[in-house]
Amino acid sequence: MTVLIAASKLDPAGQNISQVLKRRRNFQPTGSDGILRSGDVLLKDVDSDGIYTESLGVNEKVDAVIFASRHRSEQGDPTLTVHSTGNCTGRAELGGKPKSLAIADPTRIRAALLALDAARETWKLNYAVSLEATHHGPTELGIPILFVEIGSTEKQWNDQQAAEAVAEAIWTSATAPSQGTIAVGFGGGHYCNKQCIALRKNGYAFGHILSKYFFEDYDEQVVRMAFDRTLGECRTALIDWKGIRGSDRAKLLAALKNMNIEIVRV
Repeated sequence: MTVLIAASKLDPAGQNISQVLKRRRNFQPTGSDGILRSGDVLLKDVDSDGIYTESLGVNEKVDAVIFASRHRSEQGDPTLTVHSTGNCTGRAELGGKPKSLAIADPTRIRAALLALDAARETWKLNYAVSLEATHHGPTELGIPILFVEIGSTEKQWNDQQAAEAVAEAIWTSATAPSQGTIAVGFGGGHYCNKQCIALRKNGYAFGHILSKYFFEDYDEQVVRMAFDRTLGECRTALIDWKGIRGSDRAKLLAALKNMNIEIVRV
């Protein structure tokens, strides 16, 4: 399988990660403009910001794309994150289309998160490591997408050790996906604490995660899309039970029952 790593030329964190990969993983020119190769992994620095990249400009068939990216948050805490992309509501303020989810790749997401955990321990990094709920674009590339990110301020985007950690996690995700029980997550906050625990301790591999904020603009078709657009045979929903209001949970449970989805309560 051919995996593309994409880093925006407009993104300082993405460019720092890209430089680490070029230095450590023996990427060589392919003859196609700006595309490098190391084994089955391609690397390209793209002109657009990652969240607005709806065309890769790669002639070769690509089976998945991993974006090396910056992460922003209001708190500004040092954080290394992994997530699928998509807009769960009628808003599309950061790329992609409203109520549209990209294809999620749970085994690569799992591999990336566990590799970030390992890198944090190896280098004694003072960073949180977390899944994020599905958010922002791109949504229409037609292949599996994940973002692996350094956050949350310019200081961290230019942290060389963080770039090394994320580069290693991206390489692991591209070359050694980690198998697990494939699931869609529901509920909780943006950083998906319960789903993180389930991935690390109970062997889950998450595609899309729809946080409690999704229920402010709930749409059953988006619930169905979350399963349909998660790679693998995904028939399990892991629900942060206290992370969803009772009335919202009732709507979700009715939809999942109609879909014959296994419900796991955490």
